[in-house]
Formats: sequence, structure tokens, C-alpha cells
Amino acid sequence: MGADLRIPLSQLVVNPEIAARVKVDEEYLKFLMKSLAEDGQLHPILVRPLPNGKYEIIDGIHRVEAAKRLGWREIEATVVNVDDLEAKFLALKANLVRRNLEPVQEGQVIYKIMVKHGLSEKEVAKRLGVSEDWVSKRLALVLKVHEEVRKLVAERKLSLGHAVVISKIKDLNKQVKFAYFIIERGLSVRQAEDALIEFINDTIFTIGYEGRTFEELLELLKKHEIKVVLDIRHDVEFVKPEFSVELLKRQLPIHGIKYIPLRELGVPKLIREPYLEGYFSHECFRQWYMWWIERTRETWEKVLREAKRTGYIALLCVERYPTPRKSQKHYCHRHLLAEYLVKRGFFEKRVDIV
Repeated sequence: MGADLRIPLSQLVVNPEIAARVKVDEEYLKFLMKSLAEDGQLHPILVRPLPNGKYEIIDGIHRVEAAKRLGWREIEATVVNVDDLEAKFLALKANLVRRNLEPVQEGQVIYKIMVKHGLSEKEVAKRLGVSEDWVSKRLALVLKVHEEVRKLVAERKLSLGHAVVISKIKDLNKQVKFAYFIIERGLSVRQAEDALIEFINDTIFTIGYEGRTFEELLELLKKHEIKVVLDIRHDVEFVKPEFSVELLKRQLPIHGIKYIPLRELGVPKLIREPYLEGYFSHECFRQWYMWWIERTRETWEKVLREAKRTGYIALLCVERYPTPRKSQKHYCHRHLLAEYLVKRGFFEKRVDIV
């Protein structure tokens, strides 16, 4: 495996990652000191050479500590030339043989190795000489996920990579929902990462600029951490200059807010004006708008889903309020759109910024 040498204790160093998980067992140290004093060193420690001329301990931290307490100056060691990854696996194997680690500790070590080096459960199992099931069960102990997600990992319905993505969701119940979302659609880990952003973004905001300045509108957008403004006005020829398409398109991105004009979701003047003048009821208007949304869905749905991956979305229109309030006697169509998007599962809830 490697060359056996007698190495000065002063030339030995401990990898911080290994030291962090090794707890000094005083009783075990007393046993080792007695054994070393009476029988000598029965087994060499395992080390690897470092560029600075010293040696990093892969296996044998307790024996080195016992030797130091006995006043030894040297210790017998097997020297192997291995990289960082192989050194970690050798250290883990040694601990597995002696059962020095609890299953949860084994899972923590394996998890760190997999994340840092991009290894799969299959690759880890092969290097350690254990089954994939053994690896999966230990990983399930350390992932911050719902018990149901751990079960799916153990059953091979989800990979560790999927579980790592799922663990980014704080709500445990939503973790389960997203887990089955992944399974039902057969998403790869990369696809799950892309879908996660859209999945977490579960709130649709609405806002109107009537009675506000651009600065006031901007302040409200920032306060609610809006990242995308979907302008759902249909006719914009006679709007206030500070809310023109060109100005919003130029000014909002300066403040980190993406601007998307989507007049397909607006209400043409031919429909809007008669409604405002009371020539037909709100129910009639609602039914027309529902028909209009479905008719244009192919156009706006793709835009909406892509926008969700950016962050919180606000539907922008003219009216100050989404529903009749104070001097406003009519409904704004953004109320109907937000209601539709929640009912159809695009979002779980809505927030009206008033």
C-alpha cells in the first residue's frame, strides 16, 4: 500500500476536517498508552506527505496523542501518496472498520464529501465497498428534510442530489409536495434546481399607480422585494408620462426590477370604457375577462413562468385598488387575473399592495 517509515511526532499534522469530528476519548487513550508502553506499537498509523515536508494523519490520531503523552519522539507510519478525496475515503474506511463513528456521523462525512466533490451515492458506495442502500440510509439521517423525503431517498425514488435541492425549502410540508412534483415529472437534479425557484415563488402581488408618483411606486415595489413588474395595461397612449412604457422599461431595471409589458392580459378600450360607464355589470365583465385569459393563455403563460424564476412578481395596472373602494366604483382586471392565477395553481396566495 505504501512505505513504512519512522516519523518524528513533530512532523505530523491533523486535517482540520478530520479533527473536527474526532472526539478525544480519555478512557481509550489510557488503554492505548498502556498498550504502547507494554507491547509497543502493533500497527502503524496512516499518513500522506504534504508539500511542506510534513505528514498529514489519515488514520491514527489517538495513537499519536498517546505516543506524545508517553514522551515518544517518533512513531511508525505507512506513507501513501493520495489526493484530498482519497485521503478522506481512507480515513472514513478506517473509522468504519473500527466502528468509531455513529451512523449520523458517517452520514455527515459522506454528505460533505459528496457535496464538495460532486460524487453520486453509487460512486461513494463503490469507493467504500458498501451498498448504495447503506449510503442512502446514512445520508437520510443528516439531510434537513421531512421524514417522507428521507423515505423516498432510501427507496431510491429520489437521489441525494434531489434531496439536497429539496432541503433548501424551509417549510417541511412543502418539501414533500415538491418531492412528489419532482418524481411525477421525472426531473433531473438540474431541472429540479430550476423548478425550485418557481416553486418557492408562491405569491402574486398586484399594484396600481393611480394617485402615486413613480418614486412612491418604486418604494412600494422595493418594500415588497418585487423583482418583476408585469404591466398588464392594454392601452397606454394617454397615461401619465412617468408611467409610460418607455420610462418604466428604462427606470425599473436600474433598481434591479425587471419590466415586462404584457398587453395581452390587458382590457381593450372597446371593453373597458363601456364597463367603466356602467353599460354592463361586473359579472358580465368578469366572464368576458375569463374568456379572454383562456384565449390568450398560450401567449402569456410562458412569459409568466419564466418571470417566476426571477423572483416576486407584481401585476401593474392603473387603478389604485383592485376592488371597489373609496371613490373607485369598479373592479380592476388585475383582481380577476390574480384570482384566476391562484385558483389555477400558478400561485398559492396573493398580496394586493395598496
